[in-house]
Amino acid sequence: MSSFKSNSNNTVEVDGIQFETVIPKPIVLIPAKQPGIKTQVQFGIRITNNTANPRNFLLFTARPEFIQANKQKIPHSGPLVNTAASPELSDFKLLMPEESLTFLLEGCFEWFKSELKFAFIGKDATHWWYGNFELGTYSINVIYENSYPTWEQASWGDGIISLMPMREQPKNNYLTLETIKIEDVWVGKIFTSPLEFRLIQ
Repeated sequence: MSSFKSNSNNTVEVDGIQFETVIPKPIVLIPAKQPGIKTQVQFGIRITNNTANPRNFLLFTARPEFIQANKQKIPHSGPLVNTAASPELSDFKLLMPEESLTFLLEGCFEWFKSELKFAFIGKDATHWWYGNFELGTYSINVIYENSYPTWEQASWGDGIISLMPMREQPKNNYLTLETIKIEDVWVGKIFTSPLEFRLIQ
């Protein structure tokens, strides 16, 4: 039976907002070299509002970084974008003072011939590949970002529904049926602190 001790000092705080790397199952069992067999892994960030005011967060654009035991980053390729994706209302979360939320993402380890890779598709429809991996201990951190403080959802008469930053709203002659504005959304780019995990067989 394997044992694992995680690093407890993996938080970053910016302007009263705390970001923490999470990986629910830090020991990942990798099967023998069998092409096409995928091993799902969840990871993400825990966000805590340590300010005195409520804040909105957009849980949409985030991706992992992997670090080897020698502190070198695992090479990656991407992003590859095959289609456009826009946030939905459910991607916005309001955090009251002292409240926390966990934004979980999922990717998979998979053998490509004799090489172990990690594939990840973000909620923003970007595709990323990382590798090569071997059995052993690595660290993961998350790059989380949002560039716009105000977003607006608009429904037009032809049935098109979109949610986008206000300054990027398209000009059109459609009749707006309803508009929902989300303001004071956290803006920035965060690299969370690395958290160890282990690949075993």
